Amino acid sequence: MERAIIHNHNKVVEEEDEVYFVGDLFWGPRLEKHRLGNILERLNGHKHLILGNHDKLDPFDYVELGIEDVHTSIDVEEFTLVHDPVTEVLGGIYLVGHVHTLFVHKNNVVNVGVDVLDYHPVSIDDVRNLLKEKEEG
Repeated sequence: MERAIIHNHNKVVEEEDEVYFVGDLFWGPRLEKHRLGNILERLNGHKHLILGNHDKLDPFDYVELGIEDVHTSIDVEEFTLVHDPVTEVLGGIYLVGHVHTLFVHKNNVVNVGVDVLDYHPVSIDDVRNLLKEKEEG
């Protein structure tokens, strides 16, 4: 599974791309730090983490392992990236993880977790196209 995710990621993401993980970077049994670092160093792009409920390491540990910065939420262009979509009652458009396969798009929330995207990253333009299709449909 890890090899497939790394392969899918690197097919889409170039070295100079900005990559935002919307939490639960690694889910399941807690990975040893060195193994996590090995995986992260094999992923293309400048990596940023929005903490999820399964991200148990100290934020400084993630930075030590290759994540450029760690947040609880961050604004990227017209979107707010946050792990848990409880903010859907607020204004704006939120890109989230956390909900797994519960939904892809609901109200002002778009689930960009890899588990609903065939384990591939999604570009910001893909999100815009999805929203445009929903408006037109």
